Amino acid sequence: MSVERRYYKRYPLQADVYIRYRGQRVFPARSKECSPYGISLETAQLTLLSGAMVELDIIVESHSWRVVGLVTHTQKDGLGVMYLKAQPDLYDRAVGEAQIPSEPGIPASKGEALGSMPGGP
Repeated sequence: MSVERRYYKRYPLQADVYIRYRGQRVFPARSKECSPYGISLETAQLTLLSGAMVELDIIVESHSWRVVGLVTHTQKDGLGVMYLKAQPDLYDRAVGEAQIPSEPGIPASKGEALGSMPGGP
C-alpha cells in the first residue's frame, strides 16, 4: 500500500491539451485528471525528459488556460506536469464536472483539501 502524498484530490478532467516545448513544436494530448498543482496527460509517441519546461494550452468547452509547468514523470502513453503556478479555476472546473456521490441527506463537498474533516478543527 502506498501513502498518498498529495494535498488535494485529483479529479477526472477530459480536455484537449496542446503541449508546447521550447516555444515551438506543438504536441496534442488529452487530460486524464488534474489537481490545483498539476495535470496527468495521455500522449501518443511523445518523448520528453522529466524536468523539461513545457507550456500547455488546456481547452475545456468554451474556456481555455495557458499554463507553464515542469514534466514530473513520463510513461510510454503519457506524462505528468506540475504547474509553476497553481490553477484553482481549472481545478474548480474539474471538481464541478466530477460526479461526486453523496449519502442521502448529506450534500457532497467539493474541492476540500485531502485530510480535512467536517466539523474538525
